[in-house]
Amino acid sequence: MILTAVFLLSLSALTFEVLLTRVFSIGQWNHLSFMVISIALFGFAASGTFLNIIDTRIKGWAKRLSASGPIKIVIILYTVTAIISFIVLNRIPLDYFRLPLEPIQAFYLLTTYILLALPFFFTGLVIALAYAFIPEKTGLVYFASMAGSACGAVIPVPLLPFLGEGRLIILTALIPLVIVPFERTKTAKIHASTKIVSRRKRLALQASSLVVFLIAGMIISMGNGTMVKVKPSPYKALSQTLQFPNTRITETVSSIRGRFDSIQSPYIRFAPGLSLKFTDILPDQWATFKDGDNPFSLYKLRSQKDGRFSKFTLPYAGYILAPDPEHILLIQSGGGSGIPCAMASGTGKITIVEQQPQIARIVQRHYNISVINQNPRTFLTRSDKRFGIIHVENWGSSLPGSDALTQEYLFTIESFSEYLNHLTKNGILIISRKLLLPPADSIRLWAAAYESLRFLGVKNPDQHIAVLRNWNTFTLIVSAQPLEDTSKLIDFARNMNFDLVYLPGITQKMVNRFNIFDAPYHFLEINRLAEAYRSGTEKAYYQTYPLDVAPQKDSRPFPSRFLKWTRLKALYKITGSRFYSLFMSGEIIVAVVFFEALVVAIILLVLPLFAIPKEGQKPLLSHILYFLAVGAGFMFIELFFIKKYIFVFGDPVISFTVVLAGILVFSSFGGYWSQRIGPSGLRYILIALIAVLIFIFLGLNSIIYKILGLSKILRYILAFLLLFPPGFLAGLPFPLGMRYLLNRPAQRAYAWTANGCASVLTAIVSAQIALSLGIPTIILCAAAAYLLAFLINNTKINRHK
Repeated sequence: MILTAVFLLSLSALTFEVLLTRVFSIGQWNHLSFMVISIALFGFAASGTFLNIIDTRIKGWAKRLSASGPIKIVIILYTVTAIISFIVLNRIPLDYFRLPLEPIQAFYLLTTYILLALPFFFTGLVIALAYAFIPEKTGLVYFASMAGSACGAVIPVPLLPFLGEGRLIILTALIPLVIVPFERTKTAKIHASTKIVSRRKRLALQASSLVVFLIAGMIISMGNGTMVKVKPSPYKALSQTLQFPNTRITETVSSIRGRFDSIQSPYIRFAPGLSLKFTDILPDQWATFKDGDNPFSLYKLRSQKDGRFSKFTLPYAGYILAPDPEHILLIQSGGGSGIPCAMASGTGKITIVEQQPQIARIVQRHYNISVINQNPRTFLTRSDKRFGIIHVENWGSSLPGSDALTQEYLFTIESFSEYLNHLTKNGILIISRKLLLPPADSIRLWAAAYESLRFLGVKNPDQHIAVLRNWNTFTLIVSAQPLEDTSKLIDFARNMNFDLVYLPGITQKMVNRFNIFDAPYHFLEINRLAEAYRSGTEKAYYQTYPLDVAPQKDSRPFPSRFLKWTRLKALYKITGSRFYSLFMSGEIIVAVVFFEALVVAIILLVLPLFAIPKEGQKPLLSHILYFLAVGAGFMFIELFFIKKYIFVFGDPVISFTVVLAGILVFSSFGGYWSQRIGPSGLRYILIALIAVLIFIFLGLNSIIYKILGLSKILRYILAFLLLFPPGFLAGLPFPLGMRYLLNRPAQRAYAWTANGCASVLTAIVSAQIALSLGIPTIILCAAAAYLLAFLINNTKINRHK
């Protein structure tokens, strides 16, 4: 029975984990989703600590836990805590932005963390029991756990559109309960001395599971599901829009890619970069919000007059440089104002690329224009067409700093090169973003354009770039030809009351005229950078600037990340000496969570050592380091591919699902195969795994760029198969170590704790490694972790000899 319980609990717990990332993405922000991994793994680690302590303090208690009756009790507790923790998370007034001001928020955060960890604690307890008391079947336990987890990673994909996040969480939490009424009650095979659970107790367990089923059904059906519907953060654009009168949600569609809410309101007025010179009425609009934010507005353009407003917007500056373009490419990632601009230009053909299927369907239905639902980089790789204008629209999050951890491949140097390679001889690239102070995004995009032009062999790249702004947005224009006649842009800016930021030949007297700052900050900094490039001192500029504004490559694609840890004090002063502004950065949250996780991990690792009374039963330092290394290595592999495959699939959730399912499936095969491997085989497995990881570091990039040009089905198949070598090999060291390095149940429980703690810390530190050093560094860290495991194992073998 225990293997069945391991499979079903792993399945349900992983589904719960995946859905919690969706809940955090909607109810809080995307950059908090990584906390779900740490919560889950801490629950697992705590279960090992708990089992280790009671096994050494209470004689025979831990063995009795592995019997049928206690396992069923743990399953019921799992289901109850999963349902309660989700309801509390959805109702508790947690607001981490108010932590510096309201101490009660710390209590809310702690309560949420503990409650969410409980379901994973009970899941980990059953898995740890299986490892501890059937060591001869560690491969089968590993297989059951990983196979169940793989199934759990896939379940949300087909079911989310029909059930939504809340209902699916509750229904999948009920899955393990099927064991309680139908599993035959008998003495566990692994403990022949365990007594059969009495008939009265069996009936009590069955009645308890039935009550849980009934209560879950009542919760789901209450108020037509309003009790379990996830509420977006009050700071998000959707929550703010719903405050207006006569505003309502007309449609909600949930999927693994996100939740999309369509809004009808007479007060939606989305026209970023609109000039104050426009005095007419904007056309009626409605909007679709992804996860409560990133609105995509759709305009009711009944006549040409309705789209006239777009000629008064900042992005239209690029269109005046390419009148009557034959073909326009619109790359949409939120916003929606680029479509009226393209329509107003008089172009003969518009191609729209939108990677979100739901948004693509809505746009195509609304405008009756063909929309390509594809990752923009995939489209550009596979297309040989050239465009008179390429317009990239991405306005980012409504809350600055909240998307610092978001991977985005639209603004890397390689992306700019792709854009420029797809322009006609006189083509124009247009990119508009929110304006930041201190200057950050505008500097980085200017530099990315400059370096792309230089890479393509263009002489004097600065002569091809222009930047304009109003009070809160800016537009970057890159021309395939030098901007020799700048009078059109100068006249457009003057007529629309826009400010020039960068344009060949302009002086300081020509800037900061309409939307006036204390000083022309953006003009001064971009011109300083331009001069640095001309003198070859651009590296010195990036080192001395208080923010990280260096152009980014595909290996480090975080366009909204600007924090420099070495200049944190300077940034604190620049932003008005307010801690609150720093706390809004996702990267600061990562650091805070890592510190807290480190403290908890130390407690979980140290506590059992004090609880163990006999010196001989304490785990050896080499064993602790081995399982810490194996846990860290496995998580490094998983997170590397999750981050790397965002480039392939264009969506972090799809990448998360594919990688999680693939790694868990293949590692479960590895666990199953480990039953046939002797103790001497471990060293050769570690050597092979390290070699595979080094090959991945050296050669995966070229493989991925080739995969990008293939059809969708082939991309998915090949990307999935690429996970086999590292996944299969990574599934071997843990069960083999459990079987051959350890000889007591308490030691195996402690190894489970060490593995969980290492995974928690790795999950958090990987985010910072990717931000600071680049995604490829993560796979090097995985190789280093397994190298440590190899050295520990090799040293032990040599000692035995």
